[in-house]
Amino acid sequence: MSSLLISYESDFKTTLEQAKVSLSEAPSQPLSQRNNTLKHVEQQQEELFDLLDQMDVEVNNSIGDASERATYKAKLREWKKTIQSDIKRPLQSLVDSGDRDRLFGDLNASNIDDDQRQQLLSNHAILQKSGDRLKDASRIANETEGVGSQIMMDLRSQRETLENARQTLFQADSYVDKSIKTLKTMTRRLVANKFISYAIIAVLILLILLVLFSKFK
Repeated sequence: MSSLLISYESDFKTTLEQAKVSLSEAPSQPLSQRNNTLKHVEQQQEELFDLLDQMDVEVNNSIGDASERATYKAKLREWKKTIQSDIKRPLQSLVDSGDRDRLFGDLNASNIDDDQRQQLLSNHAILQKSGDRLKDASRIANETEGVGSQIMMDLRSQRETLENARQTLFQADSYVDKSIKTLKTMTRRLVANKFISYAIIAVLILLILLVLFSKFK
């Protein structure tokens, strides 16, 4: 393993732990401080993804053994999942919570009337529902893409099966043609043999008649 790859891995683990600590402390912080913490975590999240990309490039360049390279790439995929589960999702949850806190804080601090307050709350609820629908649409699209890929694989497999069956039919047709030719040849030989048999019988009858004629003459 190259020294650069070791350095990237060390930076990644350090940044990941710092981001986890910041996320664990953010919920108990005042709103303004929490916003600053979340912005810093967002920067750390981008840095983590950048480090993964750099490690991926370095793995391709510095690790020659295919098995070792595949093992390290599997580790990179696991780290990417860790960022998604331990950083990105909790961060988004805290950001959404902060947005709600700011909204309700503004509502309580302002002098707007009840109708405006209700309208803002209604708009916020609509936005949340739209976000949920977008997430569902994205999930359905991913599932549809997976089903489409499976269908394409099935169709490709069926096409190969049909091509094999077609080839088999061509071979069978060739065998049938050969069989027909063989049968025609055998038929011609049978007819020829029949005429030869008739000729032999006729000759024998003629000989018998000649013998009889010579005997009674």
